[in-house]
Amino acid sequence: MYVADQLDFESRPKIELHVHLEGSIAAETAIELARRHGRDPKEVLPLIDGGYPGRFTDFQQFIDIYLAVSGQIGDPADLRIISEAFAHAQAKQNIIYTETTFTAITHVRAGMDPDEMWAAVREGLDAGGGNVGLIVDTPRDNGVAAANRTVEMAEGADAPIVGLGLSGIEGSVPEGEFRVLREAADRLHLGLVAHAGETGGPERVWAAIDDLGADRIGHGVASALDESLMKRLVQDAIPVEVCPSSNVSLGIFESLDDHPFPKLWRAGVNVTVNSDDPPFFSTTLASELGHAARIAELTEDDLLELQRRAARAAFVPPDERMRLEERVTL
Repeated sequence: MYVADQLDFESRPKIELHVHLEGSIAAETAIELARRHGRDPKEVLPLIDGGYPGRFTDFQQFIDIYLAVSGQIGDPADLRIISEAFAHAQAKQNIIYTETTFTAITHVRAGMDPDEMWAAVREGLDAGGGNVGLIVDTPRDNGVAAANRTVEMAEGADAPIVGLGLSGIEGSVPEGEFRVLREAADRLHLGLVAHAGETGGPERVWAAIDDLGADRIGHGVASALDESLMKRLVQDAIPVEVCPSSNVSLGIFESLDDHPFPKLWRAGVNVTVNSDDPPFFSTTLASELGHAARIAELTEDDLLELQRRAARAAFVPPDERMRLEERVTL
């Protein structure tokens, strides 16, 4: 039975694997951070009437605004506030486990001490009361040197790091050049996720799998254009972190009804549903699950299966995955 309009998505225990820490900053918070450091928000934040656009003109506009917002994080105290607010918001939504992507290299390059940075994030997440693991990512367009530095920081971090990630402009640097991430993930017993097939084509997903060796694919919606790629994803049960509203807000698809989530789901691809950057796209995980249920006509069992998949794909020890799976099934 189709249940999108019948379930209380907010109260159900949930797991989220693809949400950015810096992307959790509300426009109002970004304005407050700018003022805290003596900056004029109108000069440093390209907002629209004090907020984020309902729909971005293109991916570059999103990147420009996202980086401007991230740039208002001026010291560890800012990071602590943001981390605590994020963990609290996730817990309030009954998201029992979250993996949040954090671009540490951005803040260190801006002058933040790595040890103070990790302490601020750790303390904030703990104070927020959420069960949160960090995926420390590096943008492709920052180059391989930034990836190496990210690995160095992760190795010595006193923080709840569960994975490494590759993000940034698809196609700017070949995925295979970032094998240091795969090697480090294996050495440190971490997972590895790559943003791929969001703005790029299926070839970027192939490269993330075969050249980089990613355990999970962030977004991956271009996979729906390649039947052989979908078969590979199904064959290897590679988790694909789908974020419907993000893709529509960035103009990758005209509307939710045009989104390929139903095609991926029906093909048997190991999809999960996520919010990406909630305030930027005016969404929540509960809303994204509702959208997925509507466009793919999911049943209650289907929705439970989505959460089981998220539990099984989490970068945590096997016994913890089993506990998470049991909790979302209740």
